[in-house]
Amino acid sequence: MSTFPTSYSRAPNLLFTQASLNAIGKTNYQLLRVNQQLSTGLDILRPSDDPTRSATISTLDARLERSNQILRNLGFATDSLDSLDVALGDAKSLIDEALSIGNEQIGVPTDPETRASQANVIDSLINSLFNIANRESVVGYIFGGKSPGHAPVQLVNGAYRFVGGRGGLTADLGGVSDIPITLGADNAIGAVSARVEGTVDLDPALTANTRLADLNGARSLGVNTGVINMRFNAGASVEIDLTQAETAGDVADAIAAAIQQYETDYGVTILGAGGVSFTGGAFSIDVPAGSLEFSDTQGSFVALDLGLTDGAGSVFDALNPAGADLDPRLTWTTPVSALTGLGGAALGQVSLTTAGVNYTIDLSSANTLADIRSAFEAGGTNVVVEISEDGRSINVRTSLAGTRDQAMSIAEVAGGNNTATLLGIRTLQPDTLLSDFNDARGVRVNETEPDIKVTLGDGFELEFDLTSDDLGTVQDLLDAINAQAAAQLTAAGRPTTDFAAGLASPGNGITFTQDAALAASGPLDVDRLNNSGLAEDLGLLDATLDSTGAVLTSQDRAVVRVDNLFTHLLDLAQALRNDDTLGIEVAYSKLKDSVDRLSQSRAIVGGYARRVADEKVRQEDRQVLDESLRSNLRDVDFAAASSRFAQLQLQLQAGLSVAAQSQQLTLLNYLG
Repeated sequence: MSTFPTSYSRAPNLLFTQASLNAIGKTNYQLLRVNQQLSTGLDILRPSDDPTRSATISTLDARLERSNQILRNLGFATDSLDSLDVALGDAKSLIDEALSIGNEQIGVPTDPETRASQANVIDSLINSLFNIANRESVVGYIFGGKSPGHAPVQLVNGAYRFVGGRGGLTADLGGVSDIPITLGADNAIGAVSARVEGTVDLDPALTANTRLADLNGARSLGVNTGVINMRFNAGASVEIDLTQAETAGDVADAIAAAIQQYETDYGVTILGAGGVSFTGGAFSIDVPAGSLEFSDTQGSFVALDLGLTDGAGSVFDALNPAGADLDPRLTWTTPVSALTGLGGAALGQVSLTTAGVNYTIDLSSANTLADIRSAFEAGGTNVVVEISEDGRSINVRTSLAGTRDQAMSIAEVAGGNNTATLLGIRTLQPDTLLSDFNDARGVRVNETEPDIKVTLGDGFELEFDLTSDDLGTVQDLLDAINAQAAAQLTAAGRPTTDFAAGLASPGNGITFTQDAALAASGPLDVDRLNNSGLAEDLGLLDATLDSTGAVLTSQDRAVVRVDNLFTHLLDLAQALRNDDTLGIEVAYSKLKDSVDRLSQSRAIVGGYARRVADEKVRQEDRQVLDESLRSNLRDVDFAAASSRFAQLQLQLQAGLSVAAQSQQLTLLNYLG
C-alpha cells in the first residue's frame, strides 16, 4: 500500500506556520504559568485568574492582618497587666510592712524616740510607693490612665498629686477590647480625687445664646427640633419650622418672625412691646390681648419640650406670658449674670487653702463660669473646677494627697460677700454633714453622759450632752448646743446672750462666743467630759482664742482630703513623730481598708489578664483556621502542578516536532 508524506497537504504553508506557532505559544504560556506557580507556591497569581477565590482570599488577608495586630496588642496588654499585678503586689507588701509598724505601736507604752525612728521607715515606704505609682510598661505609665505618656504622680510641696486621667487605656483586643490595660484615677494605689460637691443649684437662666443641646427641656428629656403649629384666638393655624434652630435665640427669632407674618396675613395684632423674650428658664411672649396657642404635629413633641404648650390647651396671654421652665444646664459659657441661684448677689473673693498654701481667689470680675474656673485653677493651686453631672452646680476637686495641714478648704474672706456660700462650695457651712468630718469618720459622742464643758470668763460652767440625733448637719449641732446653753443660762437667771455657738466667718471652724463683759473677767475654756470624742472630733481641743478671750474658734475638721495610700502613710508617719497614739490608730485603720482595696484591684487585674490570655488563644486558633482556608484557596498543589509541568513539556516537544515536519521542503516547492 502506497502512502504520502504528512507534509503533503493542500493547505497553504502560511496557515500551517501560524497554527503551529499558536499551539507552541499557548503551550509556552501554560508552561510559564505552571513554572511561576511552582516557584511561588501560589495557585492564583493575579485576581483575574479566579475573581471569586481572589475576593475570598482578600477578605482572609484582611482578617489575618487584623488578627496579627490584635495579637501584638494582646502581647502589649499582657505585659502591662503583668506589670500592674507586680506593682499592686509590691504596694501590698509595703502596706503590710507599714501595718506591722503601726500594730507594734498600738497598745504599748509610748517611746517617742522609737516612734520617731519608725517614722523614718514609713518615709522610705512612701518613697517606694511613689516609685511604684510611676512605674512603666511597654505602653507607658501603668497608672497613667488614658494618658500614660507622663508620670501620673508628682511631688508638690511635700504632698503627692495625681495628674493622670480617669479611666484606663483601651486598645483593639478583639473580643476583650473593653479591658483597660492601665489604671487611672481612683485606682487602688491612691489616686482617688477628693472634691467639694456644690450644694447650691445655680439655676442658670435662659438666654439667647443658650444652646438647645444644653436644655433639659420641659419634660426633662432634652429638646427636639422640628415643625410646630401656632394660631391666635383659635383662628387659622400656621406652621413654624424650627428644624435649623440651634440656640434659644434662634427659636425666639423664628417665633417672632412667624407672629409678625401672621399679623400681616390675617390683619391682627398679637405682639406687645415685650415681644418674644426670656423669663428665668422659659420663653416669654408679650400678648396684651387675646390668646396665642402652640401645638405639636402628630407624633412630635417639639412645642412640648420647648415649654410652649403643656399638651392640654395652655396659651400665652396677658395673664400667662411665660411658658414652662426648660431647666438650662450649666456650661462653661454660662454668664455669671444668668445664675439666678445667686439671688442677684455679686461675687467677691474666696479663700482657698491647699498644700499648706492660702490663695485669695477674686471672682468679682468673672463674666462666665469659665472665668470662675480659670480663677481657681490659675497660679498652681492644684485644684480643678468641674460642672456637676446634673449640670446644676459646680464642684472643686483636688488630687493632692498630704497631711491634714495640707488639706483643701474653701472659706469666706472678710468683705468677700459670702461668695463661697453663694456658689455652694464652702467646705464648712450649715448644711455640711457631720459624718463628713475627720475624713468621713464623723463625730463621736457619749450617748448617756455630758460630752463637753464650757467655762465662761466669770467661772460659770455650761455642760452639753449631745446624742447621735443631734449629729446630722452642722446646723443641727449648733441648734442643739444653743438650745442647751439657753436653757442652762435661763435656769441660772442669766441672759441667753452670755454664750452662743456659730460658724466662723471669715475662715472656717465652729465658734463659741461669750459676752464681751464676761471676756473681760477671763477667757472662754472648753474641756472634754466622760471620755467623749466630741471635743476632739470638732477640733475644740486645738481651738484658737482671739485676743479678747471672747471667741474660741475650733480647727476646721471638715477639710477635704484625698483618701489614698499616700495620705494614710503620711498620717502614720506624722502620728509616729508626734507620739500620737490616737493618730496611729486612725492611720492603721485606714491602711487596713486600703489593703482590702489593693487585694480587690489585684484580683480585678488578674481577671483582666486571664481574659486577655484566653483571647490570645482564641485569636491564635482563629488565625490557624484562616490560614488553612486561605492556603486551600491560594496555594498550589505541587503534585498536580509537577504532573502538569511534565505534560506540557511533552506537549511542547510534540508541537515543535510537528511544526518541523510540516515545514519540510518537497519537490512541489520547486515545481511551483
